[in-house]
Amino acid sequence: MNRSVLLLDAFAVHPGDPVSRALSGVLESAAAGCLPRFAQWLGLPPDEFRRMLDTWFPGAAESGWEPDVPPAEPATLPCEFGDLVEMLWSGRSAGSDALTVRWAAHALACGCFGRTHLWQDMGLSGREDVSKLLSLAFEPVFRANTTDMKWKKFFYHQVCERLDLHPCPEPSCSGCDHFADCHGAEARVDLLQPVSMPPGTKLS
Repeated sequence: MNRSVLLLDAFAVHPGDPVSRALSGVLESAAAGCLPRFAQWLGLPPDEFRRMLDTWFPGAAESGWEPDVPPAEPATLPCEFGDLVEMLWSGRSAGSDALTVRWAAHALACGCFGRTHLWQDMGLSGREDVSKLLSLAFEPVFRANTTDMKWKKFFYHQVCERLDLHPCPEPSCSGCDHFADCHGAEARVDLLQPVSMPPGTKLS
């Protein structure tokens, strides 16, 4: 695989779009070994992954941009990956495109399995990039974080509240210099209210 995110971005239909940047950033980060191998496919089935490429980066696949590892079987994905995707999906913005939101949710969920800040593991420029993506595609999630909790930790807390899982396991942040700052005591966050999914919608 050509691992240059610059090559992938050269095919971007919407350069600079928050979703486009998240997708390309996660793929680059995964290819560089900063995320688990399954993130090279965004945790998507092969056919859907290629559809994502053709939708957001048309021509990239024909130019040889593809994962250099086999796709992961669904049963081998971390158990919390699907929970993270579902939590984000339930907090999608009203009127948002279903596929765009699904792929963005997969990118965000993949980023949660890095060892530093979410924005770093997603190959983005700063926390504000994650916030912008959430405010556009997952507005209820964005608004629910009333205590300004770090996004990765907030996602896990949302999942644990939904599953009534206590104590809540912390995300993987052991490689971050700010671990102690992010994982002190914080106020309880509001639980997102789940929304109904369209018939036939599948989550990983």
